[in-house]
Amino acid sequence: MSETHSLPVPRLIFWASRYLEARGVSKPRLNAELLLSHVTGRDRVELYARPEEGLTLREAVRFGELVRRRGFREPLQYILGRWGFRHLDLLVDSRAMIPRPETELLVERALEILREMRGRHPIVVDVGTGSGCIALSICREFPQSLVYATDVSEEALELARLNAQRTGMESIISFHRGDLLSPLPRHLMGRCDLVISNPPYIAEGDYLQLPEEVRDHEPRSSLVAGPRGVEVHLKLMEQARVWLAPGGHLLMEMGEGQGNDLLGAALEMGYGKVVVREDLTGKPRMVEMCFSPAGSPHAFISHGI
Repeated sequence: MSETHSLPVPRLIFWASRYLEARGVSKPRLNAELLLSHVTGRDRVELYARPEEGLTLREAVRFGELVRRRGFREPLQYILGRWGFRHLDLLVDSRAMIPRPETELLVERALEILREMRGRHPIVVDVGTGSGCIALSICREFPQSLVYATDVSEEALELARLNAQRTGMESIISFHRGDLLSPLPRHLMGRCDLVISNPPYIAEGDYLQLPEEVRDHEPRSSLVAGPRGVEVHLKLMEQARVWLAPGGHLLMEMGEGQGNDLLGAALEMGYGKVVVREDLTGKPRMVEMCFSPAGSPHAFISHGI
């Protein structure tokens, strides 16, 4: 078969969908379409609008290779090498976790908090930045903020810096390597308006129950917190009391069933207001606390986002 031979799009999508379905991949047809778009450079609408424009043999072979990788449960996002998050198109690979829709809700709540700080240039710290999705979204959507990002992994920071360059924000975000808040410049102590994080929140005993795509490909250190799953949250809550300005907020994503533990710990640490917020499916998804040293602690569960 020659290099110029055209292989029909519908037949290839049908084959890939059946193969992925048999391998237990969720949404097999969508996966097939996205992989084919990646190989051909055509979007999904173009694939169906001009099905007579088939693939060359080289493209078909490449498509088959990617479909088989997906069939072995390599994450679609890592195969494509990029993924959308809010208004950003980010590079993604195994150096960091894949950005997820739940974290978009975390950013949305952060933006609501920042918009209440009228006439200010708030200092924001993204802890465990990974791909940089949170820090870069805040930079883009609230450009008057001063954003710092930390991560203990140099590989993750390399990816975040690449995404900052890709989005044109490398000059307005400050990256620091180290554990949680410890690598920040000392002059930020007591001055941070918002600390935000999607920390590891999987308990060690639950790790083997994770889907193959997650367990076998995403960084374990970004997933597992310790025996309880809240160890990183608690450590960050302790540190944040030193770094937050009075009235500053700590906002963290969390796992289902962790809200009560974090509520109790936050009130014991003296945070003045603690809120557990649910996601769009009604599951507790984020915990928010305000640092008010002189305030009286209280807590409640908020429905919705």
